[in-house]
Amino acid sequence: MYELNKENIQDAAVATLADIWSQIDWDKVTGTRAMGIWDEFTSKVKASATTTNQYDKFVEKLCRKMDVRSLKYKNISEIAEQTDEFKNAVLKAFRDKTQVIILKLRLNNQVRKEQIQAEKARKEREEALNKKLENAQVSFTEKGVKVHEN
Repeated sequence: MYELNKENIQDAAVATLADIWSQIDWDKVTGTRAMGIWDEFTSKVKASATTTNQYDKFVEKLCRKMDVRSLKYKNISEIAEQTDEFKNAVLKAFRDKTQVIILKLRLNNQVRKEQIQAEKARKEREEALNKKLENAQVSFTEKGVKVHEN
């Protein structure tokens, strides 16, 4: 159960949008639409939030507008089980703080991408070192040193 405070409300709002964002069919987002996708998403979030007074309906409307066919994530269902007061506060945050919430989502996405890139670079370095060790003329074993003759 989430405590009703500003941070939890914004975190719930960001988690909701992250779940929806992750299910967008990117094969259908091409060309100029891709260039303005954040503006499109922001306006559709705002429109969905201002035209409903229920969290569940908001999620449904936004999914329909973004052509999201299915949601497989738990954040939305956890938030949907919260009190009406909490869900109404999340909707109010979508209406009043849309830009802040979208910016937090973008920042989270950027951090996640950077972590994935850093992990990929680390694995590549590790593989290069392992390959270098395989080609070494000397290797160390539990019993001592082994000399490879090439």
